[in-house]
Amino acid sequence: MLILLSGPVRAGKTTLCLRLVERARERGWQAGGVLTPALMEAGEKAGIQAVELGSGETRTLARVDRDLGGVRVGPYSFDDRALDWVVCCCARDLDGGGARGSVPRIVFVDEIGKLELNRGGGLAPLIPLLARSQPRPAVVIVRDFLLEALLERLSGQAPRVVVVDPACRERAWDELCGLAFGQEGREAGRC
Repeated sequence: MLILLSGPVRAGKTTLCLRLVERARERGWQAGGVLTPALMEAGEKAGIQAVELGSGETRTLARVDRDLGGVRVGPYSFDDRALDWVVCCCARDLDGGGARGSVPRIVFVDEIGKLELNRGGGLAPLIPLLARSQPRPAVVIVRDFLLEALLERLSGQAPRVVVVDPACRERAWDELCGLAFGQEGREAGRC
């Protein structure tokens, strides 16, 4: 099942996914893919980290205060090698690599944005993989104003969309858990 987690900037999309990773692990599930939390320095957002969920390996994906030699999007300078690493990690996990036995697995892709949808760069190679039927839950973060563009690229797929409203994150949390964990998540009430 493909789940698109959408909302405005700073709605808490990545934070909800980090919380879902913890809950999945508590339930004995594996988490795969990559999440990209903010890189904070002196209380300010200085860039974006990339955290590979299987190993915990972290790389600097983008910075606002220095040139990392890669593509620029808004105030961010990206590290192209880190972007390639994210694509490899996510592609491997979407294809089922790295899974151990019959342990349930959930995969995260954070995020499909302007770079992917407007320029065909960054994580764009993952879009055809996401357009295929997913044998395990996959949660993909996309900003609200790019949701329709991603849905168009996923034609033939019927992803479930969870919208994060900054004023009511718990509703999105409950919906996300219900979709990710199926009946098990719904029976637990507030995940």
